[in-house]
Amino acid sequence: MFTLRKLLLSDRMRLIMMFVFFLVFVFFSVQFIIDQTEWLNRIIIAVIALFFSFFFVLSEILKYIYKVATKHLVLNCDPDLAIKDADKLAKYDMIKGYKNPLLVFYTLVYMDQGNFEQLEKHIENPVFQTSSNLKLVYNYNKFYLAIHHDDFDQATEYFRLITAAYKVKTKRRYAVKPIYSLSMITADYYLLKKNMTKAEEGLRNVDPNFLNPREKSYYYISYAKFLKAKGHQKEINYLKDAQDIAPKLAHVKNYV
Repeated sequence: MFTLRKLLLSDRMRLIMMFVFFLVFVFFSVQFIIDQTEWLNRIIIAVIALFFSFFFVLSEILKYIYKVATKHLVLNCDPDLAIKDADKLAKYDMIKGYKNPLLVFYTLVYMDQGNFEQLEKHIENPVFQTSSNLKLVYNYNKFYLAIHHDDFDQATEYFRLITAAYKVKTKRRYAVKPIYSLSMITADYYLLKKNMTKAEEGLRNVDPNFLNPREKSYYYISYAKFLKAKGHQKEINYLKDAQDIAPKLAHVKNYV
């Protein structure tokens, strides 16, 4: 199974390899500069080497900040810390390489903070209409905003768009990446519809062992809502599970 420990080890190994690569690059660049007989050539090569070195280091720093932000968001379940790192990343991302990942990242942060007003403004960015994956992010957030506003008709509209997107195939693969759990989306839709049989089916199709802490918190809260609707006392157990791993998230703090 893919674990956090394996991820950390692979990241550490990649960092070591990048550091070694950088040292080798610097060593050969300096050697090449020294071998030049004309000062103009030395200056040109030095400028080029510094240019590539700067963007190499910047790239690694940005990568590190993004991973720290992701850790705060999905592992520590602390959206306030995550957004500070995301803002820092946006500030230093000179070539806008993280523009689209950050757009998606902020949707998760605003959802976790319960900042639905800001989320509604954020997803109206035209960039969300530029690819099938970003359209999925748009439809997903519109779906949950509709649930938040208890708007069944609009929730139904976006639920159909999401399920349709997951069924579209190209020659070799699905048209969109399954970045969200369709089973969870289905469970939440049928909870809104008050179809407990379908809601339970969706929840049982989710394996919490494959969820990160953030995702588990949403799963536990949905299961608690299902059990509450059924009048089952185990509701409190699922609520406690969510509170244990994500007490700072809005859907946990504001559970009723």
